[in-house]
Amino acid sequence: MGKTVTNFGHNLRFTPRHVFAPRDEGELLRILDEQRGCSIRVVGSKHAWSDGIITKGVLIDLGHLRQVETVQDSDGETWATIGGGCQIKHILTALYKQANVTLPAIGLIAEQTIAGATATGTHGSGRHSISHYLAEVRVATYDPQTGRACIRTIVAGDELRAARCSLGCLGIVVSVQLRCVVPYHITEVVVRCGAVAEALAMEEESPLQQFYLIPHSWQIFVQRRAVAPAGSSRSWHATFYRLYWRLGLDIAYHLAVIILAAILRSGSAIQFFYRWLFPRLTITGWRVTDRSDKNLLMGHELFRHLELEFFVPRRHVESAATLVREIVDLFSGTTQDVSAGLREKLAEHGLLADLLQKKGTFTQHYVICVRKILPDDTLISMASSDQEPWYSFSFVTYVEPRQPFYAMAELLARCTLALYGGRLHWGKWFPLRHEEISETYPDLETFRRLADKFDPRGVFRNDYTARVLGLTHRDDDTV
Repeated sequence: MGKTVTNFGHNLRFTPRHVFAPRDEGELLRILDEQRGCSIRVVGSKHAWSDGIITKGVLIDLGHLRQVETVQDSDGETWATIGGGCQIKHILTALYKQANVTLPAIGLIAEQTIAGATATGTHGSGRHSISHYLAEVRVATYDPQTGRACIRTIVAGDELRAARCSLGCLGIVVSVQLRCVVPYHITEVVVRCGAVAEALAMEEESPLQQFYLIPHSWQIFVQRRAVAPAGSSRSWHATFYRLYWRLGLDIAYHLAVIILAAILRSGSAIQFFYRWLFPRLTITGWRVTDRSDKNLLMGHELFRHLELEFFVPRRHVESAATLVREIVDLFSGTTQDVSAGLREKLAEHGLLADLLQKKGTFTQHYVICVRKILPDDTLISMASSDQEPWYSFSFVTYVEPRQPFYAMAELLARCTLALYGGRLHWGKWFPLRHEEISETYPDLETFRRLADKFDPRGVFRNDYTARVLGLTHRDDDTV
């Protein structure tokens, strides 16, 4: 048997039959030929909470496939070809050094590999997901005629739209290619506002912003962000701002949450913290201009946690925020019932009784981050659409055991799905099944057809992809 694998959040622990870390594409193809017939999954930085990497068969670690190569075309555009196992943080550094360019979008953290980030639809705020920007995806798979391992290059059409966000179901992503952008600066300032509608109205002037719903006090803090005018330079006090974020928020805030929620386990202390201390300790009005990869990234990965993230279309953001408040307050015991209008809707979908049974069982102990994602040209990324942007709501827990959080998170997922056509992040905790979510993904059947075309024997699937995508998979180590 191979070694036991544990993910970042420690909610996954499994032992594959074999674990391989090929040093180049040639070795990867040899491994695939040797393991022909086995079920195969891929692991990157393990910074995900879904069951996507679990396998009883073969696990491929792409950590050695981390090359970054840039080339300039005749129009002066810079293109980067990036190995699937390269982490975002290394990509950003390499692009600056090689060609003085950067990625068109980045997520909240830079620990993920490019293959893992794009395969699960990872996103930042105010732009498309990273998946949207892929112009070429090369996957290691099996030739349907010869049965031998090969690498297929995907550059257009529905095949590319499927490969951009594939959950690994088309094969092993060995490299991707995308067009880079010139480095740019972001101007950022944190402000308070009184309502979600007010926060959304700010997007016109700060299109890269994200905002935070503060549990229990339900104040709103908006991290307003916009691309600075060409020629802007880094603010002289940007280093102090970064230090404030690193020490005050990335570290001190998280330690406070862990002490109150995971060590003291005091719901009343958590509520006091968010109603009285957090608003007074958060600095607002500090306007700073800094390089994009400095302002857009956060230290969210410093402390082990678990996360669920749901997405709703733009037209449902305000209603979803109201739903979040009512469910969080009910779970914390602040209220004993939901509003009459919501009560009627939840009863109609058979969700009310389950919700009321859970009142007073969990106190939300982390801010809820809301981010805008422009429509993606993909088949199944969470923001795949040709109509309107999607907004993500992130729920994080630092408390173990996690069953009370799971109960709240699952009800949030089911309520947003039923009321607003909500979707869940593929790479985060995912309690739903494909029978429940299929209607929210109009192109899911096209994706299934292409997955069968690229992988007719289903070797690149697991129980997770069977559960959430409906792709046939045998529950053993061979296919």
